[in-house]
Parts: sequence; structure tokens; C-alpha cells
Amino acid sequence: MKHFSMAELTRSTTARKLGLDNTPTAEHKANIETMVTKLLDPLREAWAIRCANEQWGTPALAVTSGYRGFRLNKEVGGSATSAHCAGYAADLVPRNGRLAEFKAFCREYLAGKAFDQMISEDENAAGVPRWIHIGYKNAQGGQRRQLLSMITGRIAGYKPMTK
Repeated sequence: MKHFSMAELTRSTTARKLGLDNTPTAEHKANIETMVTKLLDPLREAWAIRCANEQWGTPALAVTSGYRGFRLNKEVGGSATSAHCAGYAADLVPRNGRLAEFKAFCREYLAGKAFDQMISEDENAAGVPRWIHIGYKNAQGGQRRQLLSMITGRIAGYKPMTK
């Protein structure tokens, strides 16, 4: 894992506040490492090239939510089938503030890649998200290659990608 740490992918303010143990199992740690190696690190490296070419500043990505144990996932209102619970998903925000550009970049980058979902979450009227959910596999290990937008709590714009 070049650009992400286990600590940032398992950290949770909510878990700490509620006294919940959010320590991943060995299987979940392996899933996190696979997701980072196969998807998040390459995505981050490609984002760095785009940021350099466009002079957008730092390519660093903040993890706003990574692994969530089932109790924590329930507390934050996550889906019962969330890939976060398996260690296969992370919510990301570019530290340079370029959320609209990061959304467009992710859609372009993921074309032809193995992944489960990219969800542009909590979009405003202009289609700018508050964060981007990147899922490598779903909780069952599948990769549906879905591009989704979430606008005020509802899923819109479902578009499965074809190979």
C-alpha cells in the first residue's frame, strides 16, 4: 500500500465516540490491502498525473470512510450489504478541493477497470458530490462496474459499464 495506510482506512470518529471496536479481521485486512493495491493506489497515481498536467495542486486523497464493522456501519446508516463491511470500499475526497474534476476523472479512469461501484455521493444541484465512494468488490465478491450518483439520499444515474 503506497498511498494509503491501514490506520486511515480503519479510522472512525463515530466508532471512537461510541466506544465501538472497528478493528478488521485478518480477512478484512487482506481485502483492504487487495483493494488498495489493485484499485486505490493505481487510481491515486493516475490522479497525480492529471493534477500535475492541469496544475491542480496536491493529488492527495483523504479517506472519509473506509472499513466499517457491522455495528459501526449500522450506526452511520450504511447499507446492510455495504462493501465497507468487507473491507472493499472507501469514500474519498481530493485534498485539493477539486471534487467535480475528481468525479469526472474517476468515471474516465474506471472505464475498462475491474471494480464494483463508483458512487458520486450527496451531490448538489450542480452535480458536485461531497465525496466519491469507490468499491473494488461488493460484499459477495462481485464486480458490477456501476457508476452511480446519489442526490439527496436517492440513487440516480445508474449506468453499468461494459467491457
